[in-house]
Amino acid sequence: MIKKTVLTILCMGFVSPVFSCLIVVISDGQRVLVGNHEDWFARDARVIFTPPQKGTYGHVLFDFASEGYAQGGMNTQGLFFDGTATPYVPISFPDKPVFDGYIWKALLEKCANIEEALDFLTNFKLPDLEAAHILLADRSGQSIVLGAYDGELTIHSQKAPYYVLTNFNPTDPEYGGETACPRYHKAVEMLEINASVSIETVRSILSETHQEELSVYSNIYDLTDGDIYIFQLADFQRVARFNLFDELEKGEHSFLVTELDYGLVSSALRSKN
Repeated sequence: MIKKTVLTILCMGFVSPVFSCLIVVISDGQRVLVGNHEDWFARDARVIFTPPQKGTYGHVLFDFASEGYAQGGMNTQGLFFDGTATPYVPISFPDKPVFDGYIWKALLEKCANIEEALDFLTNFKLPDLEAAHILLADRSGQSIVLGAYDGELTIHSQKAPYYVLTNFNPTDPEYGGETACPRYHKAVEMLEINASVSIETVRSILSETHQEELSVYSNIYDLTDGDIYIFQLADFQRVARFNLFDELEKGEHSFLVTELDYGLVSSALRSKN
C-alpha cells in the first residue's frame, strides 16, 4: 500500500523501486488466494486483528507501527484490499466529500464484497489514487483495480483466472516514463505455465518476485477460508500462519511481524493446497 512519505516523493515526479510492491490474485470459482509483497525500509511491520462490532465486520490489517497507515487486509466476509505505488496522476473528485476517518479501514468494516465496496468508495474523494492503484478482491473470485488516468477514476476488472498488479499504470503502462516491470512479467509467465489455485503456486510466485530484504513481509490470504500466511524478509522457507476467525475470538490484539513464530514450510502447510 502507498505510504505518506512516498506520496510526497511521487508528487515531485520521482518513482523509486524501493517503494515497489506486487499483488497477485488467483481463483478457480471455488477458492480465492491473494499474494502480496510489502516493499519498504521500515522494519516495524505489524498485524492487527479487530473483532466485529455492532454494524461492522471483523478484519485483519497490516501497517507499520511507526506510521499507522493500513497497508492492506481482509475481513470476515472475504473482502481484501492492498495497493501499489504508481506514477502520479492528478485527480480532483469534484463535488465528492472527504471521508471522516481512514477510508481503507472503513472499507473492511462496512463492505462484504466488491459491489458494496464500489458503492461505498465512489461516494468520497480518493486522493490516494493520485499515486497508487488499489486492488480489491472478494470471496466470489472477482477482483478489480481502482486508479486514475488523465484526471479520471479508472476501474480495471479481472478478465482471466488471475490478476497481477505492480507499479505501472494499467491504463498506460509507459505513463510516467515507466519501463517494463520484470516482476510483473515473471509472475504472468509463471501463471501462464501453472495457475493452479494453491498455496504453493502463490508462494512460488512470491519467491521469484521479491526485492531481497526490501520485501519487509509477504503474505498469502485465503479469502475462502480466512487463512493468512506471513513470510518475513524474503524468506520463503519459513512461515507464520493464522486463521482470521480463530484470532478474532481472542479479542483485539496485534503482533509485530518480527515477533511472530515462524516454522518451516512443511508438508502439513502444503497439504492445505
